[in-house]
Amino acid sequence: LEFSFRDVLKVKWVAIVGGPMGILLSVALGLGVGWLLGWSWQQGVAVGAIISVASTMVLSRFLSERGELRSDHGQVMIGITLVEDLAVVVLTILLPSLGDMNRGRLLALAIAMGKALLILIPITLVAHKLIPPLMRRVVRAANPEFFVLVALALGFVTAALTQAVGLSLALGAFLAGLLVSESEAAHQTMEHLLPLRDAFVALFFVTMGILVNPRILISKPSLLLMIVGLVVVGKFVVWALVVKLFAYSNTTALMVGIGLTQIGEFSYVLVRVARDAHIVGDDMYNAVLAASVITILINGLLLRLSSRIAVTQVAESTNQS
Repeated sequence: LEFSFRDVLKVKWVAIVGGPMGILLSVALGLGVGWLLGWSWQQGVAVGAIISVASTMVLSRFLSERGELRSDHGQVMIGITLVEDLAVVVLTILLPSLGDMNRGRLLALAIAMGKALLILIPITLVAHKLIPPLMRRVVRAANPEFFVLVALALGFVTAALTQAVGLSLALGAFLAGLLVSESEAAHQTMEHLLPLRDAFVALFFVTMGILVNPRILISKPSLLLMIVGLVVVGKFVVWALVVKLFAYSNTTALMVGIGLTQIGEFSYVLVRVARDAHIVGDDMYNAVLAASVITILINGLLLRLSSRIAVTQVAESTNQS
């Protein structure tokens, strides 16, 4: 809701080209660390893929709270995480196939992606024409309960459609928010849905905490520290370099690098897929779940600190000029 199609188009190149580049570099990072630790190459690729995706939900919450969602670094971050959300579709198909990549597997992947795009693009175009006038009529009804019901229904329906074509629920919900943001009712919708957003974010953390097995973490704390290090340090270097390659300022590259140093709900999806495919074990599964909570907490602190640094730099440059 707080992000529009116009915002996405502003960062299309760093998102469309830089996003996959950063994911591949993260996978390479996982491979390198795995080689040093004696993992199989499949496990290294899986770990790299797992850490490559950040949580759009959490990141947008952090940015909106700080009023940075439409800043240069905010737009770049959200654009990249949207590409990461799409990449999850490919990764969930590829991970179980590691070590058994044949023409049949690749053809199935291509068909699945093509089918998803063929269905998703028309849905988006139709919804772009229908949702704004629908929301205008809902606003005229002046019924807050009906307003919330319609907004939630749009989110659920779009999420269900994206899941039906092989994409993620979260991507569909985000797409619905983008469509509503193009209407005049965006501000009212945001006001009504803020309490629900906060409740779902809290529920996410509670769920992740319940899923973690503390016994496994206690027995292998080094694994948790390694995953956290890969996410916080490794991803910072990867994304700061990628953004800098697209001629953004040092401050923007720094902010994006810091903002993407977390993993969330899609990393949970990927590690579960990898575990079910017997690529990683329960120890890695629990380490990733715990790391997602830890890195999100660290990410919030780093974003707060980096915002202060960015403001200071802007003030100093203004005074010098």
